[in-house]
Amino acid sequence: MVSHPSFSVTQKRLKIIFYLAPIFTLLIFTRLFYWQIIKGPELQSKAIKQHSAISYLKARRGDILDSEGGVLAGTKNLYHLFVYKPQLEISQSELITRLTENLTPDSVGTAPADYKDLFLKRLSLSSNWVSLKHYVKPEDKDKISKLEIKGVGFEDEFVRYYPEASMSAHVLGFVGQDMAGEEQGYFGIEGFLDRTLRGRGGKIRTEKDVRGNPILVGDYQLLHSQEGNTIRTTIDKKVQFIVENKLKDGLAKYQASAGNVIVMESKTGKIRAMASFPNYDPQDFSAFPSNVYKNPNAADLFEPGSIFKVLIMAAGFNEKVVSPDTACDICAGPVVIGKYAIKTWDETYRAGSTMSDVIIHSDNTGMVFVARKLGRDKFADYLSKFGFGKHTGIELQEEVSGQIKEAKDLGDIDIATESFGQGIAVTPIQMITAVNTIANKGNRIRPTLLEENMPEPKDFLSVLSPEAVNQITEVMVKAVEQGEAKWAKPKGLVVAGKTGTAQIPIEGHYDPEKTIASFVGFYPAYNPKYTMLVTLREPKTSPWGSETAAPLWFTIAKSLLL
Repeated sequence: MVSHPSFSVTQKRLKIIFYLAPIFTLLIFTRLFYWQIIKGPELQSKAIKQHSAISYLKARRGDILDSEGGVLAGTKNLYHLFVYKPQLEISQSELITRLTENLTPDSVGTAPADYKDLFLKRLSLSSNWVSLKHYVKPEDKDKISKLEIKGVGFEDEFVRYYPEASMSAHVLGFVGQDMAGEEQGYFGIEGFLDRTLRGRGGKIRTEKDVRGNPILVGDYQLLHSQEGNTIRTTIDKKVQFIVENKLKDGLAKYQASAGNVIVMESKTGKIRAMASFPNYDPQDFSAFPSNVYKNPNAADLFEPGSIFKVLIMAAGFNEKVVSPDTACDICAGPVVIGKYAIKTWDETYRAGSTMSDVIIHSDNTGMVFVARKLGRDKFADYLSKFGFGKHTGIELQEEVSGQIKEAKDLGDIDIATESFGQGIAVTPIQMITAVNTIANKGNRIRPTLLEENMPEPKDFLSVLSPEAVNQITEVMVKAVEQGEAKWAKPKGLVVAGKTGTAQIPIEGHYDPEKTIASFVGFYPAYNPKYTMLVTLREPKTSPWGSETAAPLWFTIAKSLLL
């Protein structure tokens, strides 16, 4: 029997369909799997965005307070004025008239009449929801709200303000914007505690129709904003005010280019005042050069000079390698180390000087004597114990640590020069923290700018014995009573302190004329309330700390006791 040709063709077609059907089915299921499973969440998200409107709610930034609860940095609640055109029941011209009649001039002097052209342009936009004005004052918002104009509404807006203007500027920092235009704290406490202060923004999600209008019965989701935490600092506003004003006067009197003052509560490490000039107004920071934004007390390194001597001498007393009555056997003339000759500041030499005399007369050769007695390893160890080469933990974003050499890297000339505060770079906050170790009975304590951030046991380090503390305190009192700055000390005030004058290193050498003058000390000497450091950069009336920084220190100290 012969098969029919058409039947054969039909069989072939059926076979092709039979084999291709599963393939097509697999392709369809694969495509469905791709769109529904793999791309499904993305498409769903796009769909939600197409018919959803999201409004973001700003969080109120937390305040920064002084130690008694006064506002140093606060947040004003202002308002964003907008209009939803579909709800308007009056003409746009009438709307503009009624709004401008109830708006007062803003901080840049924009008069209400100036808003008319702006509002006309805004209302001519095709969007139904139109932003009209940011940062409306509360009193203007109240007046406009009383008009009860349908379609007109307000959103909360928050603006940072500093009621004391530039006071405490370097402690506070300022609030600007990041690359995305979001509020961001920079420098000082604003930068260090930005996440704590900024809070968390909220948002409102509503469904909208094809024209962008909200669907009243549609999906509605609200995530409340969470305002930032308020921070209470250790800054005593009265002390800060006195310090800043006295520092300004001192800069003018001694014709210095810059100056710093830190007042620390000796027993707790709390910073009661911290001032630096030149400074800036954080409310208008962009009007000032950016090089004044950082707090020099934590961000700038300097060679401390002779104020450093009390620390090395205290280390010598603690190790019992010298005592206040130990005689110096290398103080009869300059100390020669290789190609260098270590001299006294006035080139006066006192053979057989005691260690008390070395501090009183600020003798560099005597400090080389102490450093040699300590030895390389102990010398390096005490630099670390006093906190140099590491962060103090002060709550300032811009704090730097600097570097100190390890014992193996210290040469003879390094040990010699560092013993009297040259060839080593420290920050003012490191320096006062180290000296406060003496005031705080030999215990180094972490400095703090936050009242609630009390130091924990790990923040204390026992560095000096009670005997060494008593010895160095007595010597520092004699240095004030008998040293170069004795003329400036107020009567009746017992101070343990030390003057310092350090040449400024420039391009690998020391400038012979420019100096940093300083004075560090604590008082009352035998039961300290405050430890204070004053530094003046390039004073022109005199390069010496005894004639500039010391009298300024005593002026501030006397004012704080009144």
